[in-house]
Amino acid sequence: MTVYSVGLGPGDPELITVKAMRILEESDIVVVPQSDQTGRSVAREIVLRYIPEEKIMMYYFPMNNDREELKRRYTELAKKIKALSESGKRVCYVTMGDPTIFSTSNYLTEKLLSSGVKVRHIPGVSSINAASTMLSLPLCVKGENFGVYEMPSDVQKAVELISRHPTTVFMKVNKRLQVLIEAVKMVKPERAYLARRLGLDGEQIYDMLNCAPPPEAAYLSVAVIRRSRKLNSSELIGSMKGKIKIKGDIISSGK
Repeated sequence: MTVYSVGLGPGDPELITVKAMRILEESDIVVVPQSDQTGRSVAREIVLRYIPEEKIMMYYFPMNNDREELKRRYTELAKKIKALSESGKRVCYVTMGDPTIFSTSNYLTEKLLSSGVKVRHIPGVSSINAASTMLSLPLCVKGENFGVYEMPSDVQKAVELISRHPTTVFMKVNKRLQVLIEAVKMVKPERAYLARRLGLDGEQIYDMLNCAPPPEAAYLSVAVIRRSRKLNSSELIGSMKGKIKIKGDIISSGK
């Protein structure tokens, strides 16, 4: 038996792949995550563009750091999916972006594989690609590289990460927006943007060299930073000593 993990892209329903659309159409059950107890789900809105509502099975994952509760829910959902698959149902589960990049589906996949269920991933357009192409900003050119990181809680660490690559992408900015703002001030890159709600209503791009994004901009956002020249990380970090004292999460999410 094979279950599919399907990437839906960054939010624009037209950015799902042809293969993803086919898997959705051929599935008997499409498992859609929701983080809002009221039933609101961006993934659901995208999926409904391609399949009837009766094929959808919603599953709630709370947006918190209670690892035990999340572990229990992943285990519970994996059992349900396995039972449906064993009964002859064609099942897929969906995730925003790509299933392998900071995706909750990674944990569900782990549970399914450990229970003997084969999982095939259907790649999706990530917010990384969506942001760089919208900005017409190369992630890398010949002879270069780029880095993708979860936004750290420490400014010095952020500066160090930026100094490693010509282009750096930060995801999960959320409560650590102020860390990003201070790191950009220190590095003084050629270009620095925060892209919010890509492909969704309320989509917005903030040029961080000209203005500091407001706190609510950090929710559902990705930062792309392009340096003008190769900088030495020790030089950057050394210039920060005695200037900034920031610890932990500073700005809370707008939601």
